[in-house]
Amino acid sequence: MGIIIVAMIVLIVIFIVMIKILRKVFSDDVTKSTAHLSSQEAEYEAKKEEIRKQLEDAKRQSQEIIANAQKDAAQQKDGVLKAASEEKDKILGEAQAKADEVIKQADNARLALLNELELKINEGATLRAQELLQSVLPEDFRKEVHVRWVNDVIANGFSELDRLRVPEGLSEVKVVSAFGLTEKETQQLKSKLKEKLGFDVKLEESIDPSLICGLVVNVGSLILDGSLKFKIQGVARVSG
Repeated sequence: MGIIIVAMIVLIVIFIVMIKILRKVFSDDVTKSTAHLSSQEAEYEAKKEEIRKQLEDAKRQSQEIIANAQKDAAQQKDGVLKAASEEKDKILGEAQAKADEVIKQADNARLALLNELELKINEGATLRAQELLQSVLPEDFRKEVHVRWVNDVIANGFSELDRLRVPEGLSEVKVVSAFGLTEKETQQLKSKLKEKLGFDVKLEESIDPSLICGLVVNVGSLILDGSLKFKIQGVARVSG
């Protein structure tokens, strides 16, 4: 009986000792596990903070990239618009210059045509005036005027010969008159030419009724037109 009690006491003591040992083991394991979890949690938080910073850096960089891209795009857009505007202005300027040139050419052509028409009208009017004078004025009246006209031309119409360089070998002068010259008029004309030229010349005479009155004298390259026809043409040019 006493042995049994002792054995039971020994078993109880052993049980108590084992419980304490197990409790200590469990306590150490829990402490270790808790410390490990705390370490993992701290590491997780550190990594989480690092990831957050990386995300913020990535977000900031992406925003900078987007802003720079937008800025570059705006600059390129402005450059394209400026180039397009300059090209448009250039094309419009060239088109305007061509249009101005076409208008100028058309206006010049118009003025030339108007001048040509006016000249033809004046020439036609002058010719018609000459024809009317020839047909309306009696021949005797025209002859009388012609005689006075020729005398005045011979007396006062050869001043230009004073400045004329007479060609060498000049011996003949052409004379065209509205009516045939009388012997007296021929001699007066020869005397006037000798006075101006310094030597005698032969007259080659012809008649042109279209002169109406007066005469035309050809001395070398110089033409002395003392006709009523020339006078009418001169008045028409001044009036035109």
